Amino acid sequence: MYIINGLLHRLGLPASPPSVNHSQHRGRRSAVHSMARNRYVDDIININVGGKRYTVRRTDLVADPRSKLAEWFKPNSVKAMATDKGGNFYLDRDAKTFRHILCYLRLKKEKFVPSLALPSKPDDLAKLVGECEALNLNELKELAIEMLQKYQRTEEQHFVTSFVQVALRDFETWQFEREKEILPLPSKKKSSAGTNRDGANAPYDDWDNI
Repeated sequence: MYIINGLLHRLGLPASPPSVNHSQHRGRRSAVHSMARNRYVDDIININVGGKRYTVRRTDLVADPRSKLAEWFKPNSVKAMATDKGGNFYLDRDAKTFRHILCYLRLKKEKFVPSLALPSKPDDLAKLVGECEALNLNELKELAIEMLQKYQRTEEQHFVTSFVQVALRDFETWQFEREKEILPLPSKKKSSAGTNRDGANAPYDDWDNI
């Protein structure tokens, strides 16, 4: 190749372009596109919510697929979004309440207890109900309403007491369901060691093989 280019140079002709390995080029281009596509699916976004900036992952915002947030921020969405002077997406919502919404979405994505995202104060719960209605976050709205109704039924208690009771109840329910998924089913085979003197099975025979 160098000899041919030298001869062409002496004759005043342009040198032939270097050969290109098209398969390698296509492979690199495919890898770049794949990386860009993955970044777009789970990239990090700056959102201005009522004057406060939140930095979040796209997968957090779309954790509730029926919400307006999922509609606006899902990959390849063509929904026109307002932006501030810094180029950040702008949401005209309550900034303080949005942190509870974001916490709920993260817990939902991680399949943890979503009610732990609720605020404890009744006035904050009421604001959250309104924000959830505007953003079509139905599950979180129902959780907030349930907590408010709990406060109403237990007026003689301090609202924090009711909040702690509900939070512990939901966490214990989640923990129980998770343990049922992890633990194997009890064996039907009876162990001779688990039989008492009367020949009846011991109460924990079914757990011997776990």
